[in-house]
Amino acid sequence: MIEAKSGSCGIILSSIFCYLYRVGHISNRLNQEVDELSSLRKYLVVAAIIVSIAYVVGCSSGQTVVPDQDVLQNPSVSQPSQTVPQAQPQAAYQNVDAAKAKELIDSDKNLQLIDVREEYEFAEGYIPGAKLIPIDQLTSRMNEIDKNKPVLVYCAVGSRSASAAEVLAQSGYTNVYNFATGISSWPYETQK
Repeated sequence: MIEAKSGSCGIILSSIFCYLYRVGHISNRLNQEVDELSSLRKYLVVAAIIVSIAYVVGCSSGQTVVPDQDVLQNPSVSQPSQTVPQAQPQAAYQNVDAAKAKELIDSDKNLQLIDVREEYEFAEGYIPGAKLIPIDQLTSRMNEIDKNKPVLVYCAVGSRSASAAEVLAQSGYTNVYNFATGISSWPYETQK
């Protein structure tokens, strides 16, 4: 039997195993299985294994506990220790509205304007100078976008372009703008 460790992970794990035991057996009978639940019990065992793996991975996540300097220098000082999580680099892009997008387009001749909508949407109208790279083709066509130049992405309402901006930022593009409200809020000229 798996022994529960102290802390919230141990309590959660022991509660799950108690529940799984109760579901798979009849009350007041010693380990007598319910025929109808025998196939369900197999699924519950698989679920218990998955939970156990998640417990091991989640409760031993590699975080380091570092005591405060005051505690190291003066043991009589009682202060809680701090957990220092391992930092994950955050990809960054900037959301802009229609006015700021227009300003970027007009002022920066190196700006790459990328429309991540579908081809039929692009045919209905697009911002002049835009290049169509549908969102589902972005990763395979990323070589068409220069990492050393600023990029402004847009779609219809801002959802797909936010995803595209995140992908670009995580791929090393450092100057990425997302037209957050999309072409549906573009009050300026469009082309067909």
